[in-house]
Amino acid sequence: MKNDPIQTALAALDDIQVGAPDAGKRFGKALAAKSNLIVAKAARIAGDAQLTELTGDLAAAFGRFLDKGSAADKGCVALTAMARALVKLDHDDADLFRRGMKHVQMEGVWGGSEDTAAELRAVCATGLANSRDPRKLRAMVELLTDRQWPARIGAVRAIATVGSEAAALLLRFKALIGDREPEVLSECLTGLLEVDGAEALPLAAQLVDAKEAEVREAAILALGASRRADAIEYLKEKFGAAADRDTRKCILLALASSRTETAIEFLLDLIRQGSDTTAALALSAMSIHAGDARLQEAVEQAKAGRDRPASS
Repeated sequence: MKNDPIQTALAALDDIQVGAPDAGKRFGKALAAKSNLIVAKAARIAGDAQLTELTGDLAAAFGRFLDKGSAADKGCVALTAMARALVKLDHDDADLFRRGMKHVQMEGVWGGSEDTAAELRAVCATGLANSRDPRKLRAMVELLTDRQWPARIGAVRAIATVGSEAAALLLRFKALIGDREPEVLSECLTGLLEVDGAEALPLAAQLVDAKEAEVREAAILALGASRRADAIEYLKEKFGAAADRDTRKCILLALASSRTETAIEFLLDLIRQGSDTTAALALSAMSIHAGDARLQEAVEQAKAGRDRPASS
């Protein structure tokens, strides 16, 4: 049986010593290959190894695959890998990243077609955010309205990376108008808390009281993800005032996810002294740290300190 030339070429990439004198030339040759799988692997290695001498080869290959679309790069495998590599290499080419942000690649799937370039658009938004282009936010506004939620999340993260007053206003506006995908809203609030700090807390608190459960949960999780001391204190107070079981459960999950000392101690105290129902909720929230021996020991000690066993 003949060897598959693509598999042979992929295996050969593993044999290249990154620091060898001919490494750049060999990886450059791989980036010029027709196979999107070979190009994708070479791009990942180049980015991880910080091979800045390959930025020109990566940019050239990126343009070539962008022009050919799905005919050359099914699933946007190579394009996405190259975009990630260029971001890691701090490549400052706003036009290249703008082209990537506009790329839509419809491919046939069972029952219709799907756009496989959403992740690519998100990665390119990060690249544009890191560029020195003074007009970069304009392209990100357009991406905020993308049909694919991963692309919208990419836009939100890129805007947060810019971190300017204009960026903060965009994130605030997006948080107020909402999104049909709760994860986008949560990411938006997380970014706003990073950029605006304490000034973003009232808006997040407002959304915690929203009628829609998805909005409430997105806001709660964003407050936990921020790991801000004021956000953690707010969640602790909100837990005491909340009557809805799902809201209380979400608050404890957000606190556990934050991994801050204050939040963890609050959860452990609930396990030690809370009602059976409350202790059970706290135990459930702390279960996300099942792989952390230190935290699991603290949980066991808290359980042992109860006057009566917590119900499950």
